Amino acid sequence: MFALGPLSFGAPLALAGLVALPLLWLLLRATPPAPKRAIFPPLRLLLGAPDDAETPQHAPWWLILFRLLIAALVIIALARPVWTPPNVEEETRPALIVMDTGWASAAAWPDMRQEAERLIDAADRGGRAVALVTTAPTGQAAPALRLGNADDARRQLESAEPQAWPANRGATADRIADARSSGSLDGQMAVTWLSDGVDSRDAGELSRALSSLGDLTVIEPDSGRAPLGLAAPQPAADGLTVSVMRAGRDFPRTVAVTALGNDGRAIARSDISFAAGEGVASTDISLPLDLRNRIVSLRLDGTASAASVRLLGDQWQRPRVGLITLESDEGQPLLSDLHYVRSALGPHAQLIDGDLDALLAENVSVLVMTDSARSDDERIADFINEGGVLIRFAGPRLAAQGDALLPVILREGGRLFGGSLNWDEPQRIAAFPDTSPFAGLPADSTATIDRQVLAQPGSATPDRVWARLEDGTPLVTAERRARGWIVLFHVTASPDWSDLPLSGLFPRMLQRLMGLSQGGNATVPGNGAWVLDRALDAEGQLVAAPISARPVPAANFDTTAASPVAPAGLYRLGSAASALNVIGPDTRMDPLPRDLPGASFAGLDGPRARHFDAALLAAALIMLTLDVLIALGLAGRLPMRLGGAAAAMVLALGLTPLASPPAQAQDVAPAPERAALSEEMMQAALTLRFGYVTTGDATIDNRSRAGLTGLSQEIFRRSAMEPEPPLAVNVNTDELIFFPMLYWPVTRDAGPLSDQASSRVAAYLAAGGLIIFDTQDADIAMLRAGTPHPGLVNVLDSIDVPALSQIPGDHVLTRAFYLLQEFPGRYSGAPVWVEANPDGASRDGTSGVIIGSHDWATAWARGESGGAAAPIEGGDRQRELAIRFGVNIAMYALTGNYKADQVHVPDILERLGQ
Repeated sequence: MFALGPLSFGAPLALAGLVALPLLWLLLRATPPAPKRAIFPPLRLLLGAPDDAETPQHAPWWLILFRLLIAALVIIALARPVWTPPNVEEETRPALIVMDTGWASAAAWPDMRQEAERLIDAADRGGRAVALVTTAPTGQAAPALRLGNADDARRQLESAEPQAWPANRGATADRIADARSSGSLDGQMAVTWLSDGVDSRDAGELSRALSSLGDLTVIEPDSGRAPLGLAAPQPAADGLTVSVMRAGRDFPRTVAVTALGNDGRAIARSDISFAAGEGVASTDISLPLDLRNRIVSLRLDGTASAASVRLLGDQWQRPRVGLITLESDEGQPLLSDLHYVRSALGPHAQLIDGDLDALLAENVSVLVMTDSARSDDERIADFINEGGVLIRFAGPRLAAQGDALLPVILREGGRLFGGSLNWDEPQRIAAFPDTSPFAGLPADSTATIDRQVLAQPGSATPDRVWARLEDGTPLVTAERRARGWIVLFHVTASPDWSDLPLSGLFPRMLQRLMGLSQGGNATVPGNGAWVLDRALDAEGQLVAAPISARPVPAANFDTTAASPVAPAGLYRLGSAASALNVIGPDTRMDPLPRDLPGASFAGLDGPRARHFDAALLAAALIMLTLDVLIALGLAGRLPMRLGGAAAAMVLALGLTPLASPPAQAQDVAPAPERAALSEEMMQAALTLRFGYVTTGDATIDNRSRAGLTGLSQEIFRRSAMEPEPPLAVNVNTDELIFFPMLYWPVTRDAGPLSDQASSRVAAYLAAGGLIIFDTQDADIAMLRAGTPHPGLVNVLDSIDVPALSQIPGDHVLTRAFYLLQEFPGRYSGAPVWVEANPDGASRDGTSGVIIGSHDWATAWARGESGGAAAPIEGGDRQRELAIRFGVNIAMYALTGNYKADQVHVPDILERLGQ
């Protein structure tokens, strides 16, 4: 690399072309051979005429200089000039670059890599030696740490990548100290630490080791690119509580967390908002137990790292419930109170019978205690304080005297039908309050209560009462104790006091209470070892286990941290499955302290080298266009007035992209362009373009545009179709007929269409158009409430859509281009709907609508670098299937049912006698 102060050239040999400029000057001045003389008698009449005409022998000098300038710009551009701020060029010492490559660096890795490239280039321009060292172990022996040339550092940077476990800064400090003592790192250096911005116990140790080599500059990402981490979810009364940690705390930030099932479908989604200065934020996700048990992972949207995914093992899905039994219960099991509990919880939990000692040894997450098994053992209180759930049932002993393991204070004697404090008639259960975990369950009118224990007035506060009788007395009360819960049914678990255990409501109430447990935290067997089944990579995707992984002894699994030999992921021990995550119970995400020894701090947005090759080539192209216009004007083939106007127009158009920032792939068309959009749509009639319906939400519209852009590029690459970039469509004002296919994202708050929009859509469908309605929620509304998507209902009610059915296995969409039997997008597993009887329509047997919830646009979208714009649960395989389905849709929209018509070819040939 050749440098002239702050100006350097990536390909300096191209500057040799400047030597040819004098030769080019002579070439441009060259004139054609002189004309031959011939005698023509009539010309003698002109001998006396004055000679006032002047014929130049070469181009004007200013035009030659103009053309030489064009040549010089092209030559300099080919030399790849780079302008670096002078303050970067003042360094003369060798450079040492330290990069954090733990899981926390994944969020800002592109920026950290770009900064490392800049530092290496700066050292190369100054002829300085450079060394690059990473802080996270890779499972292989670390290379020798020594100063070398810039090319060696670049090769090392190309192989560096974030890991799915924490950085080991202490080991890096030891490597640097060893290299210093061996002479590999000798003398003073310019040290730069490209940090992930997260504090650790060994950060100070690394800072001291680096500052001993010379001036230390710590560069860390800003808050928008700071890492995020998902903590272990906590069960709540009506679902679960999800907490997210962050290191950068300067500004407010909002992130979305999605709960995913085993099939990749989104079960729930919620936003989490950080206030300025806040490091931990939480949100409550309301889910019934049956859906909560289906969750296998949590994922932060819009960020890709091993800490942005939280894997859940078997313990979370199926709680371990201990039933405290007595020897007297074994004689008549069908008459025992626990018989009804077993019948209610058997299909939904792992039930373990035994005395208190045996159950606590099994480390259950829920204890069920009936009146006959009443105990005041202090170990039960410790069990509750550590996160356990105690479910109690009343009886004669509890009515006679209460104890400390109760959520309310009880009155002695109880209340029964026909006795003191009696009822005129048995009581029924009232509707459950909204704050209760039983909210939404229908109160069974057939379940009557004959007797109950009563709470002392004032102790049964509304927050402790989860169920009441019609007269307002509590039926179920609960209290949070430390990390656990105490829940009391004021009746027996058998039909002695009520009909509740005989009703269908009883098992549903107990199932809801299972949601309070933390999954059991089953005791890891004392022998055997957990074997890694699938590992989390640095981007949070499940991949095959790396070769560095080793089995983890069962006794040590709970205390094992993610590392190269024990990567985060899903582990198996026999038929059991458990998850090891990057964020452990003791993990903290504090920002790097500003008092690190010998360190000065900077951000990734510091001085940047500027590349001018593209700008110089663009300027040369504009000047070359002007040269053509000038030449035409001098030759008399273009009026000078018209030529000047044309030159000014070309110059203005050429300078516009240089002065304005480059358009991003997902930018929304600005408002001034909307006025000319109808004319652009008229031009769309001459080309192949897809359209997307705008929703008013810039995030969703950007996603739709990026998705259709990515799909158009894939269609261009894989087929003979050549789609142009997609266009935004407003169904209220724009003509739809020009688009063979429309992508319509439907939000939950979408309202009914106006009469004008309804008529436009109806005319579009009648003319053979195809609309893809995508709710982009993986049927969360259907899963949670059992009701259709409200926004989709409003939109479809405004359109005359015939009966729908799921795509059958022999539908044309399954073989329009690729052979498919599943149609995933960002999510998978939910049904995809088409017209049930397309033969009855006027569209030649094709469906005019495709309705799904898979968020196909996100799966199709490509980023600026050409890679995937967002991660999806199924990884590259699912993204490929989504693209294939998009190609099938495009073929279906353009060719209809031609694939289905092929089944008639044998009959046609038979009729023709062939």
